[in-house]
This record gives sequence, structure tokens and C-alpha cells, in this order.
Amino acid sequence: MGNKTPFYMAMERALHNFLKAKLHIETSEMSKENIQEILENKNAQPETINQFIQLMNDCEFARYSPATEVAMQQDFEKAVSLISDLEKQL
Repeated sequence: MGNKTPFYMAMERALHNFLKAKLHIETSEMSKENIQEILENKNAQPETINQFIQLMNDCEFARYSPATEVAMQQDFEKAVSLISDLEKQL
């Protein structure tokens, strides 16, 4: 199955970079609570915010547990979809 940690670390970094570019926040401000509050203040849809936070949680969890190729593909597709949704909402 191999080590999936680099994939999830890269995805988490991509999510953070999106937030940095779109919301102009620093890495030190990347707590989930702060991200949620900022997205709410920018009028992102609550469901999209929840899914984004859940994906960030999934990335963290995947560092310490095995992930299948299918799960990785699903998480990647979810990330692309969520970033697209947030682009439209913000």
C-alpha cells in the first residue's frame, strides 16, 4: 500500500496555500476555529465550511493511519470541489 503521508501533507499544504492566497491569512492563524470564523465572515456556505474543516481533519488523521488509493482519490476530488465552491462563494 505504501506511505500515503506525503500525499496528505501536500494536500493539507495546498488547502493552507489556498486560504493564504484567498483570505490573506498567515500560517500562524491557521487554526480550524479561526478558519471557520473567517469563512463565516466572508459568507461562505456553512456546509462548505464544514466540509473544508472535515477535509483538513481527514488530512491530519491520514498522516497517522493507512489510506487506500480509493480514499486518496476521493479526498483529492473533494478538495478540488471544495476549493472550487469556495472560489465561487468568496
